[in-house]
Amino acid sequence: MKKNFFNFEEFVKLFLSLSIFLIFLDSYQLMTIPLTWIGSGLLVVLCLVISIKEQIKINSLILIILLIALVPTLFNFTQYQNSEIGITYTLVRIFSFSGFAFTLFIFSKSSDFHHLSLKILKNIFLIILFFSIYTYLAQLFNFYEPVRNRPGTGILGYDIQTNFWISGSHRLVGTFREPIFLISVLFPSFLLVHFNLENSKLFYIFSSIIFGLTKSELAVIFVLLLFFIEIVFRKVNSKTLLFSFVFLLCFFIPVKECDISPKNLECPQYASEDKQIIDVINESEDTNTNPVINVEINEVKFEDTERLDIISFSQNYITKNSGFGFHMTNKVYTDYLVQEVNNEMYLVNRTLPNYLKVKYLSRSFGTGRYFLTYENINIQNNFLFNLFSIGMFYLILIVSIILYFLQKDLYLGMKIFIVIFTISLASIEDLLPIFGLYLALMFTMDKNENK
Repeated sequence: MKKNFFNFEEFVKLFLSLSIFLIFLDSYQLMTIPLTWIGSGLLVVLCLVISIKEQIKINSLILIILLIALVPTLFNFTQYQNSEIGITYTLVRIFSFSGFAFTLFIFSKSSDFHHLSLKILKNIFLIILFFSIYTYLAQLFNFYEPVRNRPGTGILGYDIQTNFWISGSHRLVGTFREPIFLISVLFPSFLLVHFNLENSKLFYIFSSIIFGLTKSELAVIFVLLLFFIEIVFRKVNSKTLLFSFVFLLCFFIPVKECDISPKNLECPQYASEDKQIIDVINESEDTNTNPVINVEINEVKFEDTERLDIISFSQNYITKNSGFGFHMTNKVYTDYLVQEVNNEMYLVNRTLPNYLKVKYLSRSFGTGRYFLTYENINIQNNFLFNLFSIGMFYLILIVSIILYFLQKDLYLGMKIFIVIFTISLASIEDLLPIFGLYLALMFTMDKNENK
């Protein structure tokens, strides 16, 4: 009798572990390819292998949804610049959305790997968790930190290896480009583990530490919503209470890098008043230069103004949009901001005020790489990006899914709602394949053995 050397479950375990791990390495790249792209590709390949092995046929409904979603992109593609960057951008977004739908469908149909997937997700989450805490301490105390080599990972510059905050508390970024990206990807994975597996109090303590140290207001919203749902539907849960308390403690306690390590190289250079930052930009007459400045200035509320811009744009375009396409949404948003800047400049005698110089001539600010003159601005919200790219069909689809599970089971529906909610508010514009895995595991949790 021949021994079977190929164990399909072990293959899935290895492939899934590698793909999730790479997806979580958001701030690193191999050559010029981000590791998270490679991980997403591996996850889609795994789904393809599972579908062939288990003879899972693609549902016609999935194909119809994909077709409807891609129509605006395909229809309006001729309006976009046929540059190499533009084509790559569009193809990546099409792949991400298609990969999301494919992963969601395959893992929803293949129930054999649900528990295995949850365990893998938890193990990788813990690895990233402890590494994130280490990098946080390394940045504070000048320990060794692996170089974060993906463009746009620096806070004070374009490609600079740094995580120094000139004002406010130091923020945890872990293996991600920015704190908000960490929240966007890791918090849904935490919810999956929380809802489906039995976890120790240490799991909740360390999870709350990394989320709290990001200092992200978005994380506060997620934690408060989770706390509300758990209190209402499960009464008082000691682990949820512990998680919420430690999170708020870490969120509100300020930790400034220069207070802990005043001899850090950044401290003497940037310990001066914020006015110097304005002066550096004012002295730069060449707008093509790349200012190494991307900080919060007391007089200029970057995040507030960005959010107001997004709200204003949404109010103006929500009723006009029939789907711009994945390739056009950020361009339409950028054109809107350009017009807003032009209007402001006209009202101030057509000169460029200092605050506009800081906001619009910086190549890197907020949650993405922005430079109005040269590249489009990220709309910074997963739900809005897909809503404006696909049209109202996307909203109808999301609402229908939530209502379907709410009528089946109220508590199950609320748990699915919070996962969809966290994904929708993510600053990552793509519907990543990993999000498809999250939702597949949530959709089928009523079939699994819950804790």
